[in-house]
Amino acid sequence: MEPKFIKQHHPELFSWKELEYLINIRPLMTQKRSHILFEEETYFKWRSTGWQKDKNCYPPTLIRKLIEENICYFTDMSRCTEKINSFAKNLEDEYEHQTDAHIYMCRNIELEHPFGAHFDTSHNVIVQCEGTTNFKVWNEVDPKSNYTKMTPEELPGEPVLDVEMEPGDAIWIPMYYPHLATSRTKRLSVSFAINKNPLKEGFEDRAWVKI
Repeated sequence: MEPKFIKQHHPELFSWKELEYLINIRPLMTQKRSHILFEEETYFKWRSTGWQKDKNCYPPTLIRKLIEENICYFTDMSRCTEKINSFAKNLEDEYEHQTDAHIYMCRNIELEHPFGAHFDTSHNVIVQCEGTTNFKVWNEVDPKSNYTKMTPEELPGEPVLDVEMEPGDAIWIPMYYPHLATSRTKRLSVSFAINKNPLKEGFEDRAWVKI
């Protein structure tokens, strides 16, 4: 994979309205799937009902508050809609590696992104779905280096990409390429993480059930 940016690569991939539907399905909002990026370790307690099969799911009142006040993302979402499932399948066919979808959102642009400038250990294709985000991408660094969370001034050289992403735009970020996302407005995006190693479990079943 090489870093690149394409305007209007996939308009209408995902929306706030579709996210609203997902977060109201409480069994989806498990603590393992829902990632709230707090500045410090935080704990919550809530009451569960007798019908709940998984009591470790965020209740809707709390998840709404957390989404409004924090940067959040949800993992294991590659089958959450038909469009996202299809996009993930196309990436799996192209790169021949398992692909997941992570739904990112930031509804408070005053927050500093807790990841800072960092690199990932997987390839990523990110589609902007709502709002505007500035993405900067730097050249590949040694994975053993200390570039896991840095300021832009500490990274070597100038960015190889510096783009304003609008809804429908997509960016390809190879593993070990430091990058920084800065929300200009309320932001919703989907990051497709491509596993660098084929896993024994095989690929996700991408069949889409229609009734």
